[in-house]
Amino acid sequence: MGYVLWRRLAWWADGGWYSTLWKGWHVAKGRGGFPEDDGYYEGDYRNNGGEQRGRNPRRTIPLSPMYEDDDYGHGGALVPYDTGDRLPAVAQDETGPVIIAGDGVSMGNPFIKRRERPLTMRLTIIGLITCILVTGMFAITPLGASASNSMSSFQAISGAIVLNKDPAFFWYTAVWGDTPESIAQKFGVQVGGIYELNSLLAGQEISVGIAYKIPRDATYGKDYRPLSFVPSAGDGTTTFGNSPWTSIAGEPAQDSEVICGPNGNGNPAGYQLHSPNWGAYWVRGFTWYHNGVDLAANEGNPIHAAQSGQVIWAGWDVGGLGWSVKINHCNHVSTVYGHMDKLEVTVGQIVLVGDVVGLEGSTGWSTGPHLHFMVEWNNEPVDPMSYYNYNEYTITHNS
Repeated sequence: MGYVLWRRLAWWADGGWYSTLWKGWHVAKGRGGFPEDDGYYEGDYRNNGGEQRGRNPRRTIPLSPMYEDDDYGHGGALVPYDTGDRLPAVAQDETGPVIIAGDGVSMGNPFIKRRERPLTMRLTIIGLITCILVTGMFAITPLGASASNSMSSFQAISGAIVLNKDPAFFWYTAVWGDTPESIAQKFGVQVGGIYELNSLLAGQEISVGIAYKIPRDATYGKDYRPLSFVPSAGDGTTTFGNSPWTSIAGEPAQDSEVICGPNGNGNPAGYQLHSPNWGAYWVRGFTWYHNGVDLAANEGNPIHAAQSGQVIWAGWDVGGLGWSVKINHCNHVSTVYGHMDKLEVTVGQIVLVGDVVGLEGSTGWSTGPHLHFMVEWNNEPVDPMSYYNYNEYTITHNS
């Protein structure tokens, strides 16, 4: 239908010369085409219904007089060029623009074939698409609910469950007075689950304002045992390190003025340790997840040496204890005091049982004023309560 309409429009616009338009035009100078064209062409032509071949005159349409004797761009004639049923194509040479007849068919036979891709490329593309689809199916899941407003956008994004690597969890921001045990009790979950989800080490405590992952499964982490925060050092030469963890308690050098505590010969009660935080109350004991005991009193309460010995560490611990002190009591025993507000001793100083070594505070990883008190055997944390006959009053009051 469209083709017929186009033919009729061409007839109306050009006074019946639609057949000439269909067969193609070319612009040429002079009467017959190009400047050297004599107005004839070799080829078949129709005459009274028959076909003849020979030298045939071209039919030309002279341009208006105003274009005569003009340059090539204006002079010349519009020449109908018999091309059969082929469509014209545009060409350009030094003589000017020319419409060259074409049949609209690709030079390929019948068309140019699609370039073949190697088998390895095909397999690579298929594999890439498969990976994208699988990742999209398993990696995009809802974020953990009940997220705290104080957590970062990175924590919110990382709360998404990726390939079910972690169990479902939500974020909780620690507040003043929190401990991992109290948080676990509050939400009815396992302390080990909190340590495992947050990659906490044994003895590593929490801090106010930090968001932590809380498992939704009440049994998750029940049997989890975190790695120790304290490197294994044994009982060697006394070393003054750069933290309470690298400061090693050992036998003092000969002819030194170090005063050692009593030797219990392996019996904890025989070492006669005294309360380090007088008038305090019990907060938290020694567990797989906590390498000491927490004793709390008013901020600024004096902290006392539990036994005589030499200070082998006194400074700020980046590992979480804040202002802290470590004392070597000899005979395989040492004690550590953490989270203090102020120190009252220096490294190498000799102290006696009951001497003030600092003031209670909440420095380092802490959620309130308290003393983190550790007893070490050969520099490995052990339960301090065995040295106090498992009596909370004895460890919190001077006797």
